[in-house]
Amino acid sequence: MPIDDDGASGPVADSRMVRDTVIRWVLRGDARPGDAIPGDVLASLTGAGRLAVREALTELAELGMVTESEGGAVVAHPRPSDMAEVDEVRHMLEEVAVRRFVANASDAQLGALGRALGELERVVAEDPAPEELMRARDWFFVVMLRGTGSTGTIALLQGLRVQAGLVMSLAVTEPGSGAEIAAELREIYSALAARDARRAIAACDRHRARITEAGLRRIALCR
Repeated sequence: MPIDDDGASGPVADSRMVRDTVIRWVLRGDARPGDAIPGDVLASLTGAGRLAVREALTELAELGMVTESEGGAVVAHPRPSDMAEVDEVRHMLEEVAVRRFVANASDAQLGALGRALGELERVVAEDPAPEELMRARDWFFVVMLRGTGSTGTIALLQGLRVQAGLVMSLAVTEPGSGAEIAAELREIYSALAARDARRAIAACDRHRARITEAGLRRIALCR
C-alpha cells in the first residue's frame, strides 16, 4: 500500500478526498485486487476523520471498487464468469434505456448529451489522469440515462455498477483507452441523435464488451 497520495493533504479532508485517494491507488496499481484498504492510513494521509473515511469506503463499495466485511475493506476482485452474467443483464437494460431515450429524450436532453461528449473529448485531448477519464466517461452515461425518463431502469443499471465498477475503472488505464472511449461514445451519440435505436444498442454493446475485456485484462496483470 502506498504511503503518499500525490500531495493530497491538509488539516481537513472530506470523504471525496479519501475516495479519490483510493481510486488513485487502484488505477496506478498501488492497490491490487484483494489488497486491504487501511482506514488508519487513509485518515493519516488525508487528515480526514473516521466518519469521512467510512463514508468514502461505503461509496467505493457502491461503485464496485472495494468490498466490505467485518475484517475491513479490500479492493474488489471480480471473476470473468461474474462479468459475463453482469454483461448479459446490462445488455438487456441498456437496450431498454436506449429505446426509451430514442422515444422520450427532448432536443434539450440530446444537446446535454452532446455537451457531455464534447467534455469527454476535451478531457481526452489533454492526456488526462485515469480518474479524470473515468469520471468524464461515466458522466456521458449519467446524462444518457437521465434522458430515458425511466427511474427504474436508471436504478437497475446503477446497481450493476457494484459488480462492474472495478473492471470499468481499470479499463481506462490501458494505453490509448481515451481515444477508443471517445470514438465509441461518439458512435453511440451519433446513433442516438439520428434516433436509430438499433445502431445505438449495437454501439453500446461494442463499447461494453471492449471495456469488460480491457478491465479483466488489467485485473489479470495485477494479480
